[in-house]
Amino acid sequence: MNIEAVKEFFRQDRFVQAAGIEIKSAEAGACECVAKIREMHLNAGNVVQGGMIFTIADFAFAVAANCRHGNVVSLNNNITYVRPPKGKLLIARAREKAATRKTCLYEVEITDELETPVAFMTTSGYIKGGSIGLPEK
Repeated sequence: MNIEAVKEFFRQDRFVQAAGIEIKSAEAGACECVAKIREMHLNAGNVVQGGMIFTIADFAFAVAANCRHGNVVSLNNNITYVRPPKGKLLIARAREKAATRKTCLYEVEITDELETPVAFMTTSGYIKGGSIGLPEK
C-alpha cells in the first residue's frame, strides 16, 4: 500500500484534519494514527475529551478497513475509557480481527507515547464494496 497516497486521500477528512490526527502507518487491515494533545482537546476537567479519543480510534479503524476492503462504513462502535493519557500524544492502533464477505471486526487500542492504556474500542463495519478512490492494494 502506498502510504503517501493513503495520506493524500484521507486529507479530505476535514474533521480529522481540524483535530490534528495524522496517519503514521497504514496497510490492509491495520493502521496507526497519532495526534499531539492540544488545548482544544481538553475538557472542563483539563483532561482529553472522550470525543477526541473516540475520533482518533474511529479514524484508525476507517483507514485500516478501507485499505483492506475498499469501501467500509461503521456499523457499531464500543469504546471503554481506561484512564487519561499521561503523555503528550494520543496513539490509536487498529487491527482487523475477523471479516466475512460483507462485515468486518476491528480492535483499536488507544495509548499515549508512554504506553499508558487510554481506551479500547471494538468496531464492526459494513463492507459496501467498490472503491472510494484509494490506490489499489
